[in-house]
Amino acid sequence: MIDQQQRQSSFPQQSKSQKIKCKRANLRRTTLFKKAMFSTRVVTVLFCALTFVNVSQSGESQHKASFLKLATCQEYDIESTSCQHYFPVDVFKNHRTDEYKLYLKFYVMTGHDANIVLSSSLKKSDIQYIIVVGGGGNTYSWLRNGTDTTVGLDSRMVGILSPLWPATIIVRQKYGGQLEVAVPGVADPLLRAEAADLEVQSVCLFAWDNQSRWFYNCSDQEDHCLAIRENCAQPVSNKSQ
Repeated sequence: MIDQQQRQSSFPQQSKSQKIKCKRANLRRTTLFKKAMFSTRVVTVLFCALTFVNVSQSGESQHKASFLKLATCQEYDIESTSCQHYFPVDVFKNHRTDEYKLYLKFYVMTGHDANIVLSSSLKKSDIQYIIVVGGGGNTYSWLRNGTDTTVGLDSRMVGILSPLWPATIIVRQKYGGQLEVAVPGVADPLLRAEAADLEVQSVCLFAWDNQSRWFYNCSDQEDHCLAIRENCAQPVSNKSQ
């Protein structure tokens, strides 16, 4: 009995104040640990978000136009399943070069099926080539001729278009007749076909069964020096015009 009492007395007895101090210290350690874990999670989330933004911008920024830039453009809005208006080709700035007799630049905001119809006159019956970018639910792009036959190089690139940001589409034709469609930063060319019989007189813009906003004739500096993969197109000399 005495030995048991001696063993119990050999352990130091904590006072009530000491116990309270211990609890407070443990609580502080727990709080600091939770704060450290929370900070780590926040840093991780921010790092992942910034990484995602940088990756997205590096792949997409080249074919998206800024909204400040669009403020310098003319705009055409339409919701239709077919052409409603044929613009004379002279309405659009033609950035003719020594290689291309036709060089048109558009920005479009739409979810899918951006159509650019090239016609040899102002009549619907004279349609020669139809450009479709982001068809099939924004998964497929192609060129069709007047007989509704797909011709030349097509593309299975997905996600080119969006109703939230403007995608850049360049339509150009060489003096020899070859027709090309480029989306800077995505594919150049995206589409290509031999079109020696094409002499564009009018252009129609719409997005099949979808609302679309088209921008053209922008007045910013880029219209004087169109950069495609960092190669600036040089204006054709006055003698050759």
